[in-house]
Amino acid sequence: MRDFPWRRWLAVLICVAVLLVGVPLAVALVGDLGALLLLVGVGGFALGRATAPRPRPLPAAPRKKGKG
Repeated sequence: MRDFPWRRWLAVLICVAVLLVGVPLAVALVGDLGALLLLVGVGGFALGRATAPRPRPLPAAPRKKGKG
């Protein structure tokens, strides 16, 4: 299960759901221009979060050899 790229497929599923459900819902609620502005803002935020550099984890401390 660790080797399966589940995060990528979850992101694909969310994008498809937004396109199939979110776009028509946004158009119905706020009209064409409002939906365009709303979805561009949300999409830009999501793209920025997805491509943001992540800090590298600190390396593990070396183990002491021998007794003690």
